[in-house]
Amino acid sequence: MDNETEKRIAHLEREVRALRLELNELKGINQVVPQPVKKDLPQLKEELENPLVKLNKAAAQSKTPQPVKQPSTPPTPNQEAKQQNPRAQRSFEERVMWALPKVFMVILVLGVLWGLKLISDYGLFSNTIKILLAYALSISLIGIALAMDKRKKDISQVLTVVLYGGAFIIGILTTAAGAILYDVLSLSIALLLALLYIAYGIAISFLKKNEVLSVFVIFTSLLLPYLLEYMDFNGVVIVLYVVLVYGVMQLVFIKHVQKVANYIAYFFSISAVQVIWGLNHQDDHLYVYAHVLLNVILLFSWFRLYDQTNKLKTFHEGLLFSLSGLTIFMMNAISDEIELPLLVFMLIFGSVAYLTYKQQLSRIVDVVGTIAFLTLFNVLMVIRFIPDDIDQLLLPFSAFIGIMLGIRLGAMLMKISYSILFTLIIFLQLIVNDVEPFWRIEHLTYVLIFIYLVSIWTYVRRKTVDKVAMKLSFINDFFPIVIVLYFFIYIIKLDYAYVSSAQYPYVAILLLSIVMLVSFFTPERYIGQLLRYALIFAFTLITINLLPVHTVFGFDRWMNLFVRLVYAAIIIAILADIVMEGRLYEKWIRHLKLNIDGLMTVGIVATMVVLYAFLTQLEYDYLFDHLMTVASKTILLFATASISLWLSTLRNYRIVRTLGYIVLAIAIFKLIFFDLASLNLLIRAVLFMSIGGIGLFLSNRLLKNASNIDKNE
Repeated sequence: MDNETEKRIAHLEREVRALRLELNELKGINQVVPQPVKKDLPQLKEELENPLVKLNKAAAQSKTPQPVKQPSTPPTPNQEAKQQNPRAQRSFEERVMWALPKVFMVILVLGVLWGLKLISDYGLFSNTIKILLAYALSISLIGIALAMDKRKKDISQVLTVVLYGGAFIIGILTTAAGAILYDVLSLSIALLLALLYIAYGIAISFLKKNEVLSVFVIFTSLLLPYLLEYMDFNGVVIVLYVVLVYGVMQLVFIKHVQKVANYIAYFFSISAVQVIWGLNHQDDHLYVYAHVLLNVILLFSWFRLYDQTNKLKTFHEGLLFSLSGLTIFMMNAISDEIELPLLVFMLIFGSVAYLTYKQQLSRIVDVVGTIAFLTLFNVLMVIRFIPDDIDQLLLPFSAFIGIMLGIRLGAMLMKISYSILFTLIIFLQLIVNDVEPFWRIEHLTYVLIFIYLVSIWTYVRRKTVDKVAMKLSFINDFFPIVIVLYFFIYIIKLDYAYVSSAQYPYVAILLLSIVMLVSFFTPERYIGQLLRYALIFAFTLITINLLPVHTVFGFDRWMNLFVRLVYAAIIIAILADIVMEGRLYEKWIRHLKLNIDGLMTVGIVATMVVLYAFLTQLEYDYLFDHLMTVASKTILLFATASISLWLSTLRNYRIVRTLGYIVLAIAIFKLIFFDLASLNLLIRAVLFMSIGGIGLFLSNRLLKNASNIDKNE
């Protein structure tokens, strides 16, 4: 009995140990549990693991999420920097607080300059003392910055950067004033001091890693070329200095990833080269090659700083294109004989385009390839392969290429800037250039700009994702109006130049009516939602313009009459389509939810007025005598009344019926009180018989329609 009890106790102890093991596995806690002998452990797990333990283990395995193994990728330098220096989002007050030292430093520099001017005006100190005081202030700022730099606090670090920058600016300006304005420093000593300050500025920029400080340093350093020009230095030395300063600053830009400072430095550098050339006007090729060399440095540093994962990559791509295009423009401004520099420029960008194509960097290929293409176009003009007048095509073509590239890259700033440039070019083209004679470059520019507009619209529509049909967009709904407006301005210029000799462009007016009719049957996905209404508005304005009498002669007289008849015929055709519920009505008008009765009334009145003005124009042009005109106008009134009443019987137009009765009353009043006294017996008889017959026929139709309505009721 005792043996049995001992066996059971031993069995229960083994089960308890097994349960503890499983519990530790579930909790993930490494506890010290008395372990059984190693040789007995497998046997315990196989023999003594009860069903409850197995269920608990299965449940724990199902609930415990399995870690997903991800491929380990080495972190990029930008990611390491973000991990090492996590930067919290600053509030507006903090940004203002951190910007205040820079503002106050600018105020301090201005105060120093005005103080020196005040001292000079009152004659308190000599020029030498003033220069020494300015240098003392500069050195004092450096000393204060060094003392604060030892504290290693965030706020003191901001102030030290500002102090270092202020010391640099004051030192450079003092050196320039001492050499040029006050003639205190000899030119050689001034040059040495300026170089020392520039070396100091570059070193501080490298150590302090501040982009604003780098901009101040490069801007102030590029003031030295004007001192060198004042010292009558050779142009080669000045250009080499500009290139050297910009090249040395690349160490700072690339080391600390200062992209914006790089762009600003490049702009200041090419501007300095351009200004120095403007002061000398000698050795043009030297300055052209300086532009090429500066652009090569920009291209190199741009690739070193380019990051495909950056959200602002389109901004940087657009700036590369814009700055390179500006460089080409400046090179053309310096000299007309720049074939070789442009070829070098083109080969550099062509080679970069080929290398980036091999690396499958399609966005960069678009940028550098476009620059290479524009340079090739410029080379062809410079070597006179293309006539001289064709250089007028380069500016609109460059703006067009810039817009297309901005659209392809999705660069918003690039699209906006080149769109503004393209708009200004179009305005200048319309104001300055003419279409006479026909075979000239200015006329070709009109045609090419129209092709550019259509190309932009087509390309953007292909890239635009389908949107809600009722939602208006500029490219789908407003841009077609811009294209059509430019087209008709061009047609009007052609009309005045080669067809119409009067003040009315009748060919353009006819073409407008045709375009309006075509737009009625064109789907909205091709012309947008607003073009039809814009054309209808223009058609209405022209119709109103056709109502007064036009004093025209020769061919224009017949064009005037023909245009009036065409416009009246178009209105009649639209009204007939509405009455018959034809194609135009089914496709478009019925979906507009308009009052058809009111629309018909307006159309009938417009037709009557246009034809009435047409008869007046016939009399004015001596094509109808007075009696014929009076009779024709009366017949027109009766015909309008008759047609209005007849249409009201067909479609139950109440407003049209009212219009018919009103016009009929006016026609009878005119016939009795005005026409009888002026018409002879023959015309009077024919007129009364015609009107009476038409009236009887119409009355019969009206009575039949009334009886049919009564029967239906």
